[in-house]
Amino acid sequence: MSAAALAEKLADRSGARTPALAVAARPLPLTAREREIATLAARGLSNRDIARRLTVSVRTVEGHLYRAGHKLGVAERAALRDVLGVE
Repeated sequence: MSAAALAEKLADRSGARTPALAVAARPLPLTAREREIATLAARGLSNRDIARRLTVSVRTVEGHLYRAGHKLGVAERAALRDVLGVE
């Protein structure tokens, strides 16, 4: 059984939801920073709020979101929520 499958099975059984389990259960072609920023965007934070939280520029957030969207084939934050499994 793959690590991703095992992580998903254990999470389902226990009801646990952590960032580490989310990454293991849904491997995606994103860098850690792209995933972090995309997850914050999917949760409804604005680019400016994300930039403040991570102490980066708004332009940096925009770039990460653009690359994440391109890699995942999505163009809207609502679609990021679905792909990333954010509730």
